[in-house]
Amino acid sequence: MRIRIILGTAIWAAAALALLAAPSDGASAQTLPPVDRDLLGTFARPAVVPFPAANPWSEKKAALGERLFHDVRLSGANDRSCASCHMPDRGFEDGLPTGAAIDGTPLDRRVPTVLNGAWGAQFFWDGRAASLEEQALGPVQNPREMNQTLPDLVEELRADADLVAAFAAAFPDSPQITADTIARALATFERTVVSGEAPFDRWVAGDDAAVPAAAKRGFDLFVGKAQCASCHSGWAFTDNAFHDIGLPDADKGRGAVLAMAELDHAFKTPTLRDLGHRGPYMHNGMLATLEEVVAHYAHARDPDHAMDAGHAMHHGRAHPETVSRVSLSPDLPRIDLTAEEQADVVAFLRTLDSDAPPPPFRAETVGLPAVMVTTTDISQKDKQFTPGAIRVKAGETVRVLNDDTRSHNVRVDDPKLTLNSGYQDPGQTVEMSFPETGTYHVFCGIHPKMELVVTVTE
Repeated sequence: MRIRIILGTAIWAAAALALLAAPSDGASAQTLPPVDRDLLGTFARPAVVPFPAANPWSEKKAALGERLFHDVRLSGANDRSCASCHMPDRGFEDGLPTGAAIDGTPLDRRVPTVLNGAWGAQFFWDGRAASLEEQALGPVQNPREMNQTLPDLVEELRADADLVAAFAAAFPDSPQITADTIARALATFERTVVSGEAPFDRWVAGDDAAVPAAAKRGFDLFVGKAQCASCHSGWAFTDNAFHDIGLPDADKGRGAVLAMAELDHAFKTPTLRDLGHRGPYMHNGMLATLEEVVAHYAHARDPDHAMDAGHAMHHGRAHPETVSRVSLSPDLPRIDLTAEEQADVVAFLRTLDSDAPPPPFRAETVGLPAVMVTTTDISQKDKQFTPGAIRVKAGETVRVLNDDTRSHNVRVDDPKLTLNSGYQDPGQTVEMSFPETGTYHVFCGIHPKMELVVTVTE
């Protein structure tokens, strides 16, 4: 089964022009690091787009979702759609430091991209939505964003006979227009929004001439000295986790959602794909250029380079109140990059801008893990639970040991059980039991792609 991937052609055209206009690499005579093909392979594009079993892909559902994405009736005043803020030619963002409210005043945070959300977990900058289905209706109901009530939206859409027919075709088992089917259609479309092929992808595929020498040096720094890949991992260059990276901002982010002071100022790691079309940067849009972004990380933990708040805001340097903040992410390294090294990292980041449509993808429904073992002892390490699926008896104690070098969390959000372990430091163990039979989803609130499926039997 093939699916159609959506990405504004303006992005590919702009990227192609940028590549043609890019200056030649004057430092190409420098010795290049050897190419580690195995390491490059960890960033290879996937062949499938994952869809949840509760909302599998269909062409009619995706087409309906795209139609709704551009429908102004999703706003109370019928004057803005999802696409009004998530613009294809701006990397599905809006190009503003922070989003614009319906009255024209700035919102508190930047519009996050829709790109590559199919591989995500916990949505919005603070992760308050557990799925794309939940996220899709958040802005619709927000009084400052779209200011629409779900009953009014359903009533308005039901008055459109053509749309009624489209919903019936997309949801033959539950054809009526409801808030749930609206959300499922929007989420299905959003999962098809995948960034296009970039020069980096061609390098990964074996074309050594696809990226300039500066970018190759930048990639070596990215995965090495600069340790960027600690958070920006995988083909989409994100761990989908939440980190305090030392920005001077009073916004508590993930810490407010989980009521955990250790996660204050932590925000979701964004994808690095198509960054050239998505500035300004960070959750509050405080950094205007990629050069400022890289400069921030080069000095984020260095008090010798700390600047006052005003200068830090404009130059990406550390702020004196943030370099010693206890919530700073343990994945934020203390590094010092030269001006030349910072330029090389930026050169690498620019190779992630798509200049061609994405290759064809297959839709794949993601279900329960194939391998399930009977055990009560779980390890947390390298941002994953091991094993990832277990079978236990009701009331049996399950022990989760954090034997990683970073802190984690254990969460269950289920009608039958709610659990939040708090901040779990390396070496600590969390004990939990499941009182009723059924299947439970356990995850880390800091690194939500860490998932454990627990099947409870009598």
